[in-house]
Amino acid sequence: MNKNDMTQIKNAITMPVDLADTLIQSCTTPRTKHFYKTRFSMTAAALIGAFVILFSGTTSFAYNIYQEKNLAVFMESNLSQAEIDHIGEQLSQISGVSSCHFISGDEAWASFKSTYLNDDLAASFTENPLADSFNYRLSIQLNADTKKVREEISQLTGVRRVQDLKELNN
Repeated sequence: MNKNDMTQIKNAITMPVDLADTLIQSCTTPRTKHFYKTRFSMTAAALIGAFVILFSGTTSFAYNIYQEKNLAVFMESNLSQAEIDHIGEQLSQISGVSSCHFISGDEAWASFKSTYLNDDLAASFTENPLADSFNYRLSIQLNADTKKVREEISQLTGVRRVQDLKELNN
């Protein structure tokens, strides 16, 4: 609307003079293209938005690491250390496995004690009840078929159970 249209509307409506003048002033004043309640122009806002989008794109790598599947591979308790090491080598060679770390029975017991038991209760155990709970912790790549990897692992000689770490924590 132009100023003449606004003046005609003002004259047709009954309102206080100050309010009418303010209405005409605010409607006919040219507006600058600034981002809402800031001193930045729309171009600056667009550049900031583009930077945020680029930055969030680089965080997808960290997101993918977080989203990797983590498996625990438990083995038969009667295996020798050489057989356990051989299973570890086989696990590392499976397509889709990004890391393979051995957890001894002593490490499993220490972790369990610190998480679930107080010092007095933990001291009441004379021997390690998790001595046979040695396992390999695997990280499976995000783009790998986890079901296929689990099936391949479970077919290895000496493997007792393959379990997702989320299943273990529940």
